[in-house]
Amino acid sequence: TITGNISFVGDVRPPKAFKVEKTPEVCGKEDRMLKEVSVADGKLADVVLVLEGVASGKPYDSHIILGPPPGTRQAADGEGGNAFPGTLIRPQKCIFGAFTGVIAQGTALRFENLDPVKHSPHTYEVKGRVRKSLHNQDLEGNGKLDLTVKFKKGKIIKLECDQHPHMQNWFLRVDNPYYAFSATDGTFTIDQVPPGSYKLTAWHPILGEQQSDVKVDASGSVTADFEFSSGRKRRVALR
Repeated sequence: TITGNISFVGDVRPPKAFKVEKTPEVCGKEDRMLKEVSVADGKLADVVLVLEGVASGKPYDSHIILGPPPGTRQAADGEGGNAFPGTLIRPQKCIFGAFTGVIAQGTALRFENLDPVKHSPHTYEVKGRVRKSLHNQDLEGNGKLDLTVKFKKGKIIKLECDQHPHMQNWFLRVDNPYYAFSATDGTFTIDQVPPGSYKLTAWHPILGEQQSDVKVDASGSVTADFEFSSGRKRRVALR
């Protein structure tokens, strides 16, 4: 088991405000806020932790659900399996769900629209400052849509809604079931890790990526803490 804490130092960028120009009967009439960096008491949420170099081990969970309500994640019913089942996204009240998620090569972003109004999911493959459009399709009110993701060069997907610009989310490619998300208190856990030496990546779509080498022995657990900042990114020691 790998556990840890993600901290943040420095000034937190303020949320972005977007005017609601379409379907205010569902999205509301007030400005919608996009919080790209979520910090509470010096702890950073929405960081994706990915363990690289794991050849075998536990099965995947079933679908990852992003909302509702906003910011929550829960596993759908099912026992998982040897293949990533896709990422399930349920828009509600003009929110796709949690700010960050994961996706695997060749699997689908599966949309189930809980809103009675149309959304227009637009996905981009992002690498550095370059982004390439992958999908741009309408999701009808209370409709369903599957968008299969095929990475070409990058490992990051950005999801936007062309109807509602405040709806923005990010997904990191994963190649095994050993990943986690930092909670609102900055903590994370990756369990059932086989003994071995691995590289642990901590990724945030706005603040960047850090890596640590971790070694898990047969007896149990290791702790890896990361620190992000508004300026230079840096890593705190392993324990």
